[in-house]
Amino acid sequence: MPLFGRNKNNDKDKNDLAEGKPAEKPAEPKKPELVLPHAPEPAEPRSPESAPREPHEPRDGEPAGGTYEPADVNMQMPLFPGHAPAPKNEQKPSPRVPDNFDFDRYFLPERRIVLENVSYETQRPAIASGQLRLNVKDTIVAQLLGHTGVKITYNRMLRFEPDGPFTLSVSFSVLLIFNPATLAEVEWKNLDMAELFKRKCPGLTQAMITKTALLIAEITNANGTPILPVGPR
Repeated sequence: MPLFGRNKNNDKDKNDLAEGKPAEKPAEPKKPELVLPHAPEPAEPRSPESAPREPHEPRDGEPAGGTYEPADVNMQMPLFPGHAPAPKNEQKPSPRVPDNFDFDRYFLPERRIVLENVSYETQRPAIASGQLRLNVKDTIVAQLLGHTGVKITYNRMLRFEPDGPFTLSVSFSVLLIFNPATLAEVEWKNLDMAELFKRKCPGLTQAMITKTALLIAEITNANGTPILPVGPR
């Protein structure tokens, strides 16, 4: 009995050699395959709308667990490096004429009309073949006197066309004193006080016109060319 068992492969090899066949080579052991970890695929870009938002404390009128929607920000880049876009020209507010303006609330009751100025110039025009036409122009001007009040000046200008025997200008004024209790309630620089005076103070306006017309009649009568009083123009 043999000590060791027979190797069938060795007997086969001997038989193959005896028959002239080449001996089969033993199969080579397979090399272990190297498996590399796969790189993570790049994530698709998300739009700002789909991006997750951090939770925040609910605001007034917002249910708990809501999301904060950032406000749109409109950024304007300069046209040239180092040069910011020129600011738009800001328009100053035009003087206002509020319908509910009350002179008795903002001014003291003392309102005295005084003679402001008289200008009378005689002329020696050349003899004209046509008739002279008298032009009458009335104006009202308001002047803000700091924290004291507003000075209203009424002027009437008489001028012939073509040049006549004289040119006459008469002005009367009235000083409206501010009421200290209501002075800070109004932005006085933004008001058209001349227009407000004509609309809200018809009695004072008519009194100034009457005084001006009477004085013009006296001056022209003293010079021998009386002018009848005329209404406002």
